Amino acid sequence: MANPAEALIHIEDDRGTARQSGPGWRILVVDDDEQVHLATRLALEGMDFRGRPLTLDSCYTAWEAFEYLAGTPDIAVVLLDVVMEDERAGLDLVRRIREELRNDQVRIVLRTGQPGYAPELEVIRQYDINDYKAKTELTVTRLASSIITALRSYEQIVALDRHRRGLEQVIKASADLFSERSLNEFSAGVLIQLAAQMGMEPEGLLCAQGTVDGPVIVAAAGRFAGHIRKPLASLGNVEIEAALLEAFSRREGFKSRGGDILYLQSGSAHPAAIYMSTPTPVDEQKRDLVRLFTINVALGFETATLFEHLRSVAFTDPLTALPNRAGFIAALDRAASGQNLVVILLDLDQFHFINARLGFQVADALLRAVGHRLVANFPEAVAVSRFGGDRFALALPAPAQADLSLALLESRLEVAFETGFDVAGRHASLSATSGCTFTVTGATGADDSQPAGDLLVQQASLALKDAKLRARGRLIAFNLELERRNHAGLALLAEFRAALRNRELVLHYQPKLDLISGRPVGVEALVRWQSPRHGLLMPAQFLDLAEASGLVLPMGLQVLEMAIRQRRAWRTEGLDIPVAVNVCALQVQQADFLQGIDGVLLAQEATAEGIEMEITESVFVGDDARTFDHIQGLRDRGFGVALDDFGTGYSSLSYLNRLPATTVKIDRRFVQDMNRDAKSDMLVRAIIQVAAVMDAKVVAEGVETEDQAERLRALGVPVAQGFLYSPGLPAEELAIWWLKQDAPGVKD
Repeated sequence: MANPAEALIHIEDDRGTARQSGPGWRILVVDDDEQVHLATRLALEGMDFRGRPLTLDSCYTAWEAFEYLAGTPDIAVVLLDVVMEDERAGLDLVRRIREELRNDQVRIVLRTGQPGYAPELEVIRQYDINDYKAKTELTVTRLASSIITALRSYEQIVALDRHRRGLEQVIKASADLFSERSLNEFSAGVLIQLAAQMGMEPEGLLCAQGTVDGPVIVAAAGRFAGHIRKPLASLGNVEIEAALLEAFSRREGFKSRGGDILYLQSGSAHPAAIYMSTPTPVDEQKRDLVRLFTINVALGFETATLFEHLRSVAFTDPLTALPNRAGFIAALDRAASGQNLVVILLDLDQFHFINARLGFQVADALLRAVGHRLVANFPEAVAVSRFGGDRFALALPAPAQADLSLALLESRLEVAFETGFDVAGRHASLSATSGCTFTVTGATGADDSQPAGDLLVQQASLALKDAKLRARGRLIAFNLELERRNHAGLALLAEFRAALRNRELVLHYQPKLDLISGRPVGVEALVRWQSPRHGLLMPAQFLDLAEASGLVLPMGLQVLEMAIRQRRAWRTEGLDIPVAVNVCALQVQQADFLQGIDGVLLAQEATAEGIEMEITESVFVGDDARTFDHIQGLRDRGFGVALDDFGTGYSSLSYLNRLPATTVKIDRRFVQDMNRDAKSDMLVRAIIQVAAVMDAKVVAEGVETEDQAERLRALGVPVAQGFLYSPGLPAEELAIWWLKQDAPGVKD
């Protein structure tokens, strides 16, 4: 199979710059659609800027992204979906990044699959947004251009900020101390510097205040060296302990009986006190220098404390205090080389409903409860993690026989959730869908250059994705077929993107016949992909990819354009053939749906006469007023509207009462079962009655036998389509077939 990246346009910047081996530019993709992450990673694969590669991180909710950015200060660009948890999730995240995180460096590029939710101009101006694009606009070239523009801006801002901070460091403290980011290393450096200024060997300790159990020794030298990271109370020296506590109480340093007590306090950092053993007197000149030094060191201590905190945040989920994704992967990297593991990723089923109905506070309490339950039920775990949102992870020692243990693991997960959770005075029942992977030491099944933790999480993620598609509430194990399908899907997605540009889609047309006269009365346009590599592909082979990636939106407009052009071509040949075009739910739900339709009509200099839009019932889930407005807009423009696969989806009388449909299509499953299943027969009759109330025509799909056709005629169904009459045909063959039927629409 060819490398999918070969189909991409590679953009290089500053081509005279050799590719460097240093750290890459970190790009954070924030989107609730896994396919968007995969497509973006594919689009930017192999790209670099000023010789440094691009590395992509992923978050799936605005909430997760905020937490991730709070602990990851070196993200250069955020590619941010506008509409996620709600319509303003992306814009609210922009505000929190700028105002709460006070992060003015990261560049933000807004993307949306729903261009109607465009941010107001004032929002873009106020929060320093680099760019705003609809996902359908972002070709590989445009995406790369947006990234390069944002990186240039980020590079300039970082350079200016670096100069400013460097100047402050030079003025306020010694450069060698400020270069130490670890609180322990920094504190040890303070003791060494103080001892040097006093003209003595390091002999002392530094305590940081602020823990629940009282002061903790963060650095020690000389006879105190064995007490690092222990509580001050463990020192066993009442005199020194009392002196340091007095310094915390007085908030100042002083000369004690056995040494000097120095006090450090700056800004919001926890205060610290230093005990330096000074057996010989220190002259006042040196003492003054030490006081001046501690004033400068106080700022350094604040900085070191901050970086220590950031280091903790980078690997810890603040809501549950469990390791976050980075902490989990780090734990896997440490453990995977020494033991066999099973890694489990689990998603809480329908958790977004709890968020919506009970509120964020209850939802947060429930997430903490889930974390505690997993820790309690899996005491042998190498790590228990919350990745963000409602996704958790477990790393467990793997038993010798993986196949036999899968059922046991699934049973243990069910036990963990079976009693439900009592939080904030409410009881919540939960289930989880899970994916797992087993590993054998030294045999992870992939390139050894990939870190073990990343690989295991990637494999478990593929298994979880498969479980969510076909086995909700179950545990599915990773296998190589999942990986093969994933790679094949990515490759096919790249090819399909090129297929839209190259106009490789074709339409076949399945006739609809009058059941009484046998004459054709119209056709349904069926999309096919004439791939130069794979041949003629049916919708089942590419439609899911198109919908998941958002490419179904430009595809839908292209199909409508092709159908209009073909109808015009037939009319010039004397054939007046009405054409039905399928429209998916995602298209109808776009804010600019009608504008796109108008654009096609304008470009083709056509009207809606003779064109019918077929829409499935799934478009009405949620009872969105915009959906009904858009369908009414189609009717206002002269399109017919057919309700496709009727009876298999939402089927609420409340929406049928408001729906301006002109046709109801009976699903093939009812047609094929009605002669052997009394219930299906009754349902067909009920659909006919509903259509009569709606003043809509009835069309039966999937007619394959004469018995089915005869029963439909007996029930009063006027029009049918199916293999009994004809499969979908290319336009030229359809015209020949139509003429042979001596249809009323044929002109002499």
